[in-house]
Amino acid sequence: MENGLRDEADNLMLLCAQQHMEIDAKAALDVFTVEWLRRVKQEHEDRVRHLTALGQERATTVVRMVGAVHGNAVELSRETAANAVTAARRFPLYLESYSRHGVEIDLRNIPGERAAAAWDMESAAEASRHYYRQATEVIDDVIRNRLRPGIERESVQHLSVFGFARLPLLVYLGSLLDDTVPTDTYQRHRHEQSWVWPAESGPVIDFAAHLVQAGPNRDEAVVVVNVSGVIAPHEIPRELSALRCYKVSPVGAQTGPDILRRRASLRRLEETLRKLLAQLEGEAKSLRRLHVLPAVPLSAAVALGRAHHPQVHPQLVIYERLAGSYVPTLEVGQE
Repeated sequence: MENGLRDEADNLMLLCAQQHMEIDAKAALDVFTVEWLRRVKQEHEDRVRHLTALGQERATTVVRMVGAVHGNAVELSRETAANAVTAARRFPLYLESYSRHGVEIDLRNIPGERAAAAWDMESAAEASRHYYRQATEVIDDVIRNRLRPGIERESVQHLSVFGFARLPLLVYLGSLLDDTVPTDTYQRHRHEQSWVWPAESGPVIDFAAHLVQAGPNRDEAVVVVNVSGVIAPHEIPRELSALRCYKVSPVGAQTGPDILRRRASLRRLEETLRKLLAQLEGEAKSLRRLHVLPAVPLSAAVALGRAHHPQVHPQLVIYERLAGSYVPTLEVGQE
């Protein structure tokens, strides 16, 4: 290269001293090739150009809740969340008061999650209730002392929610999120092993709720939400079998773990849940408890919580499959 061109912007890469030594080493010339360096430089410049083109109105406060699901954890770092919101043409706002990690709810050190999933039904249910009492205290503390002050100061204008935890806790988290703040909920996609919403076009899934069984009891009802799988009628606990029962399911599509391939499908599901709760509010004024059996992706559990208004809607009793049976493990809202 001519000496006069060495300082041109297209031919410069600013690196720390250690990186310069690694790249310039003769032994690494076949690894850090000219083509490779140019590609890395171009990708970095494209990313910076993309982020600096976003206005302040595209800022979002990231909420990450990380736990375990029957003993299994998943990677959900700050960088993972940042990449997902960047792909959605937003940039993460990590305020100083949030230790530059956004709002993080870490449930991984709460004892009892694995035991709650492994014992016989009666013991598992009791262990789950103990685990959920501790977990909801952690969630309450973070939302009350970290997120809500930011909302009250109007420094939080938009939320991006990532959650990997047991379904009842995701419903609980969703119920605590301020409905006045625009919110995007992210889904971990099994096929790509990624939290980025796939960009490819595809069908938007609609959902419908309908009454499958009437019942004489006007104080309680059952809602079965079949999205990622199907809960068969015989799996509904015997003590609920005589109650009025509603079912939410996809229209013209099969249930499956990756059914929510598009963000619009999640919105359609949340709209259906809100319409069902509004319908119940109008039809059954005396309804005080709604037993919910969810077979849903993680993002749908957050959507269910967001659709519920504790001052308007009946208390939700969230069931979970433990030791082969569905048992009530967490109540959302006051009875």
